[in-house]
This record gives sequence, structure tokens and C-alpha cells, in this order.
Amino acid sequence: MKRAPPPRLRNNASLMQLLQRVPSGRVTTVEALAENLGEPAALVRSRLSQLTEDERDLVPWHRVVAKGGAIGRGPHRDQQFARLAREGVLVSPAGIVHDLPRFAVTTFSGALENNAAASGKPTVAPAMLSRSRGMKSHT
Repeated sequence: MKRAPPPRLRNNASLMQLLQRVPSGRVTTVEALAENLGEPAALVRSRLSQLTEDERDLVPWHRVVAKGGAIGRGPHRDQQFARLAREGVLVSPAGIVHDLPRFAVTTFSGALENNAAASGKPTVAPAMLSRSRGMKSHT
């Protein structure tokens, strides 16, 4: 009889599947990932921070930003900044994604278990996003 993987591995597999759905030149938020996974944002943030180097090589972890568009403040901040800039995401010197609604993916079409049936293309819902403190609205 085949055993189910431990909960941490199942959860990481789901998280990594969602991360792979964020296209180059786009970003998503911890909150969007948490909503799609049905988990608290704090748990998703913690799991992201605990990805191994091998896991980081497999998924575009650098495309995850804070709710207001801020990139991480941890040891991988410079790498995240450089990767996003290379992909064409506009990031200020302070580490805030400019025009977050334009770059953000907040929902993912199809259930994780039904990847074959779903197109796998994320959709954008800019109304769900908020701006970081100090950012001016350009509307």
C-alpha cells in the first residue's frame, strides 16, 4: 500500500505548483497564494522563507511580493530585485513594485488537482490589491 506524503510535503507541492503558474514579468502576493491554498498568509509566508536552495531553483519564488508590492527584506532581497528587474517588473530602489495592479496575478484558474483540465493561465484581479504606504495613486 502506498503511503501519502507527510503534510509538509503535500503543502509544499501545492505551493510550488502555484508558484510555477506565475508567469515571467508578473508577480503575486503572499495573500493571493494563501487564499488559493486555503491557508493563513502567515503560514504561506513561513513556508516560502523555508524553501531549500533546491526548491528555489525549481520555482519562481522571486515573483512573490508583499500585499503592498514590497519585495522581501531577507537574505535573498538583492537576488529578488535583480530577477524581477530582468523580467521587466518595475521595482523602485526602495523595493516596491510600481503599478502593482498591472503586474499582479491574484487568482489562478482551475483547481490544483485538475491541472490537465485547466488552462493553467492565471488571471488578474487588480481591485483586490492595495498600495503600500506612501505610494501615490496615478488615476
